[in-house]
This record gives sequence, C-alpha cells and structure tokens, in this order.
Amino acid sequence: MNSQQHAQCVEVPAGPRRLIGTEAVVVIVVIAIGAMLALAGMPVATVLELLTGTGLAGLRLARRAPLAPAGL
Repeated sequence: MNSQQHAQCVEVPAGPRRLIGTEAVVVIVVIAIGAMLALAGMPVATVLELLTGTGLAGLRLARRAPLAPAGL
C-alpha cells in the first residue's frame, strides 16, 4: 500500500449536538416538576424514582411510535 493511501478503519464520532427547542422545554418541565414535588414535601428519593420511571416509560413509547412524515 502506498504511503499516501490510508485505510479509514475507525469512524470519528460527531461532537455533542445542541438541544433543539422542544427537547429543552421537556428538560425544563421535568426539572420544574421535580422541584415542585420536592418542595411540596415528597421525599427526594421518591421524586427521583418517579421521574426515572416516567422517563423510562416515555423512552419506551418514543421508540415504538412511528416516525411522522417530513412535512409535519
């Protein structure tokens, strides 16, 4: 193999991407709900457990949902 030719055997990962508006809103709402539950007197461990469970359920539903057409 010529010294000028190199085989690309490793893919370089793309850098982190910025959140789009809807993703940022979801993050803010989740943090606000967690803070309100904690301030209302719910134990922090219970708040974390609740947010983790709902996040996992949402992730599972999002993976099962069909993709919307590009025009929407």
